[in-house]
Formats: sequence, structure tokens, C-alpha cells
Amino acid sequence: MREGPDIRNETTGEVAGSVVQAGSIQHLSLSGSPRTELGTSEPRAVPRQLPLAIRDFTGRAEHLAALDALLPTDDEYAGPGPVVVSALDGAAGIGKTTLAIWWAHRVQDQFPDGTLHANLRGYGPGTPASPSEVLEGFLRALGVMAERIPVGFEAQAGLFRSVLAGRRVLLVLDNANSADQVRPLLPGTPGCVVLVTSRESLTGLVVTDAATRLTVDLLSEDEAVDLVTGILGPTSVAAEPKAIWELVQYCGRLPLALRIAASHANNPNITVAAVVSELVDERYRLDVLSRDRDERAAVRAVFDWSYQHLSVEHARVFRRLGLHPGPEFSVQTAAAMAELDLPEMRQVLAALTQAHMIEPAARRDRYRFHDLLRAYAADRVGRDDGPVERERTRRLLLEWYAHHAKIAHQILFPAHNDWNPALQLTTYTHPVIPLTGRKDAWSWAELERSNLIASVRDAHLHGQAHLTELLATATGMILFRLGYSKDLSNLHQSAITASRHRGDRLAEIHALLELGEAYMEAARWQDAESTFEVALDLSGALGYPWRQATALTQIGLVHLEQRNFAQAWSYLQSALPLAHGAQHGRMVAVIEGNLSLMCIALEDYPKALRHARRSILLFQGAHDREGEAITLHQMARAHHGLGDPQAAVLLCEQALDIDDHYRYRRTTAEILDTLGTLMYEAGDAARTLRCWCESLRIYEDFDDSRAAGLRDRLRILKATSENNSC
Repeated sequence: MREGPDIRNETTGEVAGSVVQAGSIQHLSLSGSPRTELGTSEPRAVPRQLPLAIRDFTGRAEHLAALDALLPTDDEYAGPGPVVVSALDGAAGIGKTTLAIWWAHRVQDQFPDGTLHANLRGYGPGTPASPSEVLEGFLRALGVMAERIPVGFEAQAGLFRSVLAGRRVLLVLDNANSADQVRPLLPGTPGCVVLVTSRESLTGLVVTDAATRLTVDLLSEDEAVDLVTGILGPTSVAAEPKAIWELVQYCGRLPLALRIAASHANNPNITVAAVVSELVDERYRLDVLSRDRDERAAVRAVFDWSYQHLSVEHARVFRRLGLHPGPEFSVQTAAAMAELDLPEMRQVLAALTQAHMIEPAARRDRYRFHDLLRAYAADRVGRDDGPVERERTRRLLLEWYAHHAKIAHQILFPAHNDWNPALQLTTYTHPVIPLTGRKDAWSWAELERSNLIASVRDAHLHGQAHLTELLATATGMILFRLGYSKDLSNLHQSAITASRHRGDRLAEIHALLELGEAYMEAARWQDAESTFEVALDLSGALGYPWRQATALTQIGLVHLEQRNFAQAWSYLQSALPLAHGAQHGRMVAVIEGNLSLMCIALEDYPKALRHARRSILLFQGAHDREGEAITLHQMARAHHGLGDPQAAVLLCEQALDIDDHYRYRRTTAEILDTLGTLMYEAGDAARTLRCWCESLRIYEDFDDSRAAGLRDRLRILKATSENNSC
């Protein structure tokens, strides 16, 4: 994108060719300098979520000036005035989104605390975005961890207003269907500006929320010609001036139609006159200029016309991509679905981008559909390809995600590789992304997180039972370690249904165990225990002692978390004789570790140390570095209780020396908490502060109840220390 004095491109990457003007590009782009909360060095989240601004934006000078005039002055930002709300309304395809995004890019530097963007999906295919869905995304972007986001949109809206209090943030709410859809998303204090786009006039916002309404009309003829010129170039326009004028007329100066028509003419083998000759056909022209409010009918006709000018191969790929269930896809995913090599796939995607059938995402080699184009592609594959071909494409897609999720799981959790039968499913795919180590595996999993969740749902919806189990198992463990626990129960419930459908009782046991763990993470103790009880009964009936041991261990841990020590001890002791040999000794290590933890809680430190020593040897033999770090910490706590702080410090440092890719972040917080306590007792205030501050940040990320006590200790430390800043 070209930058000018009033425009800054705050995303990375380039836009290949022109861009379809209607709709929104659902892309998250974080940039800008981090800001800090008062009194702390902890960074404040500064989101910059605007989609890419198109490079050939033209016209709309009056609208831009009107929007500029609505910006508060510095005095108004600080004053008691209301939140400024501006509503852009107009017909479908008129360019509301393009105008809103272009203007927002021009002014977002006036909002130092961030820019939020959401496509509310008020019109078009798919279900409109709920206030809760949007609020959760905004809160996460503003730095609120998922575990701290309350249930219910009213509570979420209250937290959202609290987080925004005192901040200057620009919000762009695109494609709203009513004032009621927008109101829960409005800040409650001055300092923020909200720009809403909608087909509706949103009179309710004007009446009750002091919104300023701006109606976006058709481009003027000069603006329309400028738009076409920006796409085709001045040479082509000069060569066919009459055809250009006819193109503008037949497209009715509607930006969406102009972009599609001009982009088709932007081909050395096709003249503008040839495109015009097809637009003369009343079927196309009347669809584009349809008077009724059914945008899908008109847009489908426009896309049909564009689709019919694709080559056979490009059309085949476009249709297949319509089966992708996630928000964006990589060139590798597309190649797997289309059964093409990467170089050829890149050429096809470039051609589809030039034809405005897909959109490039900011990350290199990643693409997305506009919502209407996604629906159109799915409709075409339903009409043009038979059910066998559709299911083959879907399986190619799901197996690509399943294969890489399995590889990532094997790299990240080697001690679990031969435990769950779902992970033994043989997968093959092409092309394969090389995941050569833990860093690669974590990066890929984080990047594809939304697609992995969508793939589990899609596999379950279309009866791919084996792939549902594999995807849910591999994805569930990864999500848990990344701290995304919200989707875990749904994933594992899908796996339970799939295993029962296949009659695979062992797979059902594992899915039940994983569902119980998801309930534990959410502190749903009763649900967790009852789920583990079902797994225990089924394991006993089918003669799987190792799985019985697992269920008993987990029930024991449920009681341990609730400090029901007698019950916990009974369950853990019952599990021990059934666990020998399971997971190369890892299961016994887990039980011994839990017994050590209980003894520490009961202040029986010699016994805790004996259990921990047995546990760590078994974890080391099973190559479970995470378990090793946990047990080293328990040994440190036992030595601390026995009055040997030097040994405790060494054990904590040894645990922290284990690479952080192997450690669960909450485990790291616990180790740092203990090490900080040891340093405090040794009189090392500076190191105490470093340990406790880092531990507190992690506790707060997980909304851990231990954060409150640690904050109190930090206040005492800071009151007596010269260096009192985290």
C-alpha cells in the first residue's frame, strides 16, 4: 500500500491487485508501541485490529470530512461528554466498509490505546455475531485472559466498559443489523469513538445514543471512472473511453460491481468492451441493479459472472476452498485440498486474489474469504461437484489438520504418544509443514488454533469419527497448555459421541477422561468427578486396569484440590497397584507426585520427599520434562519445610532450568512464588521482587486465587524496599 501524509499502513504484507470493496476483512493485526499501566512496567495491550486498507480508494471526500469533524478535541476527550458514535448507512455493496476502514486508518494514531474492529455479520450468510462473541474478542485483544472473562454478555459489557474507562480507543463495528446489536458494545465513558456501518439507518442509536448518521450513496460518475482507472491503469482507460463509460453505467456506479467488472477486464486477453458486452445481458445487469433488498441474489449473479471467467482449474480450486471451515487458510492447506504442489497453488491463489474471489491476509501465504464469497464458493461446490468429490475434499482438508496436530502433539508431549488410541491413527497428507522442534510446534498450533477447533466441529458434523477423535485429542492437550480452556469440553464431548458411534469403548474411556480434565480446569468439581466415575466404571467392566488407575487418580486429585485429604488419599492408594507399567511408568509417577503434594499440605515433609523422589525417577524414565519440573518444585517445598533453604533454592533453579516450552505456565508461577519466598527469607529483596512480580503476572493471567495473597506480600515488600517496581 502506498503511504501518504494522511495515511499509514499499520499492517505487514502487501495487497495483490485490487480488493473487493464490500464486506470486511476479518484480520487481526497488532502493532504500535505497548503502553503501560500506571505504577507498573507491565505492558498494556494496544490492539490495532483494522483490516488492510485498499490502495486504490477514491472519492468520498465529503464523507471523510464529515467524519473528521466528529473527532473530539483534546478538551472534549478529557471532558464529561458522551462517547462519539457515528453510523454509516447505505445499500449493500455501496462501500460503507471500505470508507470506514480507510478513514479509521487515517485517524487511528489519535487513539493511543488501540483500535478495535469487528464484523457483526448483520447481513449475509452465517449467523449474526452475538454481543458476547464480540465482547469476548475485544476483551482478549485488550489483554484480558479468557479465564477472567465472565459468562453472559451483560457482565462482559460491564467489564468491557471498565477496561475502556480512561482510554482513548477507536471502535469500528461493521455490518450491524440493529441498534440492539450495537448497544452492548458501546463504551460508557468519553475518550472513545465508535464508527458503525449498517444497511439500516440505526435510528435508535441516533435517538438514544446521540449517534451522527451519515448515508453513503453511489459514487459520482467521475469517482466511478477514477475507481476503474485505479484498477485498470490510465493506458487501458485511454484506449477504450466509451467502453469505460458504459461499464460505469451498466454497473450503476456501485463500487462492488465496478471492482468485479474492472478486475475481470484487467487481463491482457480481455477488453473492456468484451466485459461490457456481457453486462449488456439483462440477466447480469438486472441482478447487479436489483431493486429488492435481497443482496444475496444480486451478489450471487455478480459472482457467477466473475466465476464463469475463471479457468476450469481455478474454478475447481475456488469451489474446494469453500469447504474450509475456519476463518482463514494457508497456502499449504489450500494445496492439500486442491491436490496441487505449492508453486502451482501460489499461482492459483494469486489469480483468485486478482479476481477478488479471495483476499490475502496480512500474514504471508495466508488467505481468507469475504463472508459472501465463502457462501458463494460453498454454494458452487454444492451445485457443481458431486457428493463423493465433496467428501473427498473435506477429508483431505481434515486429514491435513489432523496430521499436523498429531505431529505437534508428538513433539510437545512425547510421554503421551502411545497412550491414547486416537493418536495411533495413521495419517498422510501433502504438502507437509516441517515442524522441527517445540518452538515450531507451538507456533503452528497457536497460528492454527481457530482452524483446529473448527476442524473438530466439521469432522464431527460430517461423520468423520476417527478424525474427530484424533483432532479433539491432539488439539485439546495443546489448547490446555496454551491457556485456551473455553472450547475443551465441547471438543471432548464431540470425541465421546464419535467413539460411541463407532462402538470404540477404549476411545470413549479416553474421551471421558479428557472431558473430566476439562471440567477440572474450569473448577467444575462435581461434573469432573461424575465424568471420571463413568470412565472408572467402563474401564472396570472392560478390563482396562491402567485406565481404572487413571480415573481413580483424577478423582483423587479432584478431592485433593478441594482439600478432602482422606478421600484423596484413599483414591490415590487404590490407583497405585493398577498403574504399574502404564505410560512407561509415568502413571505411577503422577500418583506418587500427588501423594507428595498431599503430604506437603499436611506438613509431613519427610514423607513428601520420599514420594517425590520416587516420582521424579519415573518421570525422567518416561521423558516427561513437565512432570520433572513439577516434582522438583515439590521437593523444594519439602526441603523448605525441613529447614534446608539452600537445597530448596537449588531445586527451584533446577526446575526453572528446564526449557519453558516443557513447562505449563501455572507451574512456572508456582516455582517462582516459592523461589521468591526463599529469597525473601534470605534477605535478597531484589530477587524476591523479580520472582514474585513474574509469578503474579502469570497468576493474574489465569485468574488464580493465589494472586490476591501474592499481591499482599508484594505490597509489604515494596514498602520496605528501595526498588519497588515490578
